[in-house]
Amino acid sequence: MTDSVPRNNRLQGVGKNDLATPDATFSKLLQLVRLTQNGMRNIDSSHGLSGSQLWALWHISARPGLRVSELAEAMLIHHSTASNMLDKLEDKALLRRERQTADNRVVRLHLTDAGKELVRGVPGPLQGRLRNALQRVPGKTLEGLFLGLSSLLDEMSAAPK
Repeated sequence: MTDSVPRNNRLQGVGKNDLATPDATFSKLLQLVRLTQNGMRNIDSSHGLSGSQLWALWHISARPGLRVSELAEAMLIHHSTASNMLDKLEDKALLRRERQTADNRVVRLHLTDAGKELVRGVPGPLQGRLRNALQRVPGKTLEGLFLGLSSLLDEMSAAPK
C-alpha cells in the first residue's frame, strides 16, 4: 500500500503513522498561527507597515481601481476597518482614492508611485505563501482540511453547552 501524499508534500515532522489527536492537531494549528504571526512581524519591522496594510497594498496592486467594499470583502474585514486602514496608507502617500464622477459614493483605490515601488520591493505576503501552499496540497487532503476546519469553526461558534 502506498502513501497517497507524496513525501515532498508532507508537513515536516508528520509521518503517515502519526495519530491526529486533538492535542497534536492543536499543536499543528499553533505552528501555523505562529508562522503567520512571525512572517507578519518581519514585514512590520522591515517596512513600517502592518501585515494587513501590506496585504491591502497587494490587493490594490493586483486590481487597480478596486472599490473599498471589494477590498474589505477580499481581506475578510469590515468596511469601516478597511477605511481606517486606507486612511493610514493614504497618510503615508502610498495610495490615492478616486471618486467616480457619475456616483460620488463609489471610491476607487490606486497605488501612488511610492506604493507601487514598495509593493515591488517586498516579498509576497505570507497570506500569498499560504494560499500557494494550499494550491499544492492534493485535492483529497485539501477537501479534508476544508471540512475539518469548517467543522472546527462550527464547534467554536456554537453556543456553549
